[in-house]
Amino acid sequence: MLIKRENELSSEEIAEKWLRKAYTDLRVAVKLFEIGEEPWVIVFHAQQAVEKALKAYLVLHNRHFGKTHNLFRLIDLCSEIDQEFQQLHELEIDKLYPLAIEARYPDTGIEITIDEAKEAIEKARIAISFITRKIKSKKS
Repeated sequence: MLIKRENELSSEEIAEKWLRKAYTDLRVAVKLFEIGEEPWVIVFHAQQAVEKALKAYLVLHNRHFGKTHNLFRLIDLCSEIDQEFQQLHELEIDKLYPLAIEARYPDTGIEITIDEAKEAIEKARIAISFITRKIKSKKS
């Protein structure tokens, strides 16, 4: 079996890999919620899921995004391609970024509630569903 190197893959293939990883992070967030894990780690995986889905869209459109994890910036980059991505700002999807990043560290004073973790999962589901539709419409 031949294995393609990353630089030999098409933008569609790389985007698909990003999207698969996004769905994996979303499943992890849901599973962690179901077993009662700490809310901060649930929010972290929800944020990671959205980040990877946004990056899938950008890769599909051959847009460079650098080494950022900032959802606000990634949504803006996607909006340059399709203005409908502004809806993700309106839904406050970008708020997952500071919440997930700051809450990972014990000395920030930020405590995430289980309700916030549940909301993060829901926002991630909405965002990933939206992004997946955009990716599928580009491919067809």
